[in-house]
Amino acid sequence: MSDLEVFGKAVPGTGSPSKERGDCPFTQRVFLELEELGLPYTATYIQEGPNKPHWFMVKNPSGLMPVLRVGETWIQDSDKIAEYLDKHYAGNTLKTPVEFRDVGGKIFPIFTKWLQSKDPGSTCRDEFVEELVGLDRHLQNHGPYIAGERPTDSDFALAPKLRHARVALAHFMDFRFPQELGALQNYMNRMESRESFEKTNYPDEMIIQGWRTKFQLPEKIANVPN
Repeated sequence: MSDLEVFGKAVPGTGSPSKERGDCPFTQRVFLELEELGLPYTATYIQEGPNKPHWFMVKNPSGLMPVLRVGETWIQDSDKIAEYLDKHYAGNTLKTPVEFRDVGGKIFPIFTKWLQSKDPGSTCRDEFVEELVGLDRHLQNHGPYIAGERPTDSDFALAPKLRHARVALAHFMDFRFPQELGALQNYMNRMESRESFEKTNYPDEMIIQGWRTKFQLPEKIANVPN
């Protein structure tokens, strides 16, 4: 058995612990980096909610995931896990140069704010498009990845979030990422076609159901032309 174990969100209704992977983009970031580094690991999934197993809460009192267990050491928070993996296993090769670390960082918060508003006409829509345009411009100038020719931690953090935003906004808001943002479209295709992403991915319907439950969303919010 591997001495690296990742705890992440389980598919609802599959128990705790479970072997059924849920739809958390933060946990997928950890899996992506482990896969890219070729490190063997065990994946264990825990149901979200108040009834997490006692043994899990003893080791991880916050109850938040993802968590990486390294022997007897438990590390919670995807940023801290990424730092640990980079330092101890990657020789600092995953680290994104400081000048690029904030690229795309506003996209996910604006996406969740827009979705939670349940308002297709929210000002968040324009803010979201503005951030996509900014990311596209960055990729045109510095791509194909955020920091150049090879993916770094920022890519493994951002790509799952972009997929969540793309899937959820298409379903609930009838919003599509603008096709004219060619560098962004190529970036998403490039990241999602990596073997590590395909191996750690989950169905669109799981993403949709996850956000529907989190924000108590209706089946559809509105049909909004782009």
